Amino acid sequence: MKLHIYDSQLKVRKEAFDVKYHVYKCEDTGEEFETPALVEINLQQAMDQYRSKYNLPFPEEIRSIREQYGISAAKMSEVLRFGINQYKQYENGELPSESNASLIFLAAHPKSFSQLVELSGLSREEKDKLQKKIEALCEQNPHQQEHEWTTHLFMGSNRPDVERGFRKPSLLHFYAMISFFALHLSPFKTQMNKLLFYADFHHFRKHGRSISGAKYRAIEMGPVPNNFDAIFQFAENEGFVILDHHEFPNGAIGTKFFPNPAAKIEDYLTELELESLKEVLERFRNVKSQDIIQLSHEENAWVNNAGTRSIISYLDAYCLKGM
Repeated sequence: MKLHIYDSQLKVRKEAFDVKYHVYKCEDTGEEFETPALVEINLQQAMDQYRSKYNLPFPEEIRSIREQYGISAAKMSEVLRFGINQYKQYENGELPSESNASLIFLAAHPKSFSQLVELSGLSREEKDKLQKKIEALCEQNPHQQEHEWTTHLFMGSNRPDVERGFRKPSLLHFYAMISFFALHLSPFKTQMNKLLFYADFHHFRKHGRSISGAKYRAIEMGPVPNNFDAIFQFAENEGFVILDHHEFPNGAIGTKFFPNPAAKIEDYLTELELESLKEVLERFRNVKSQDIIQLSHEENAWVNNAGTRSIISYLDAYCLKGM
């Protein structure tokens, strides 16, 4: 049986969403069947689009909101007055109602969470302990707000959607990706753009999430990160990479990336993200810039969007040919 991927639709709460449907198909009988893993891939595509459309928090967001306060999922449920296991179920992928989603988003902000804690049924001792953690977070808040503003400036809205690989955009993750390829390949800008594209889309195909949350646009030279020149310059300013402007014999200028030894990319990338980066590195280690450009021109992600220079949907990751 061979794996087939085709355009289809799946319903979430009675609403249909376009998906790249994965199924094994017998070449002799035409019989189709799904493994549990394929069921999850297919359903997650529809559920993530539903979350994006109705501004519901993603499981990763729900988990990170709780973890910033250092409390258990059961305790978070108690603060928000959910059922005892409800918050954990949301972290594991269950869709929250719109009212519960609003409470979760409120809890993301320390000052709002402080009020929720005071209104909860926690003991006075538990409340005081949490309030100390909240005060510490409030002290860090100006730095966090500055980082969020910079991310919004270069990467746009912070809401996960299909054009971001259902991942909240992260400049630090993006800088770490740039630093990784600079360390191992020292590529020129054109090649760097393609490596970043393949890394984000390859990781999405494997795990249903991009690494950086960056948008990619189809231009004449192939897929590129949106606003890439500004982001590359800022990555150098932040100490993640060193840019060298190289002049060729014909007078053309090319930008080459070199690593900054002080950058610690392992602080920003998970083991799974590093694994995807290493797979892309091995695939393109000896591939020349012109060859990787040509390869990217064969991708549906570029073919379907180059005419209008459109933003690429991460669902096209399921049809990658280069990886």
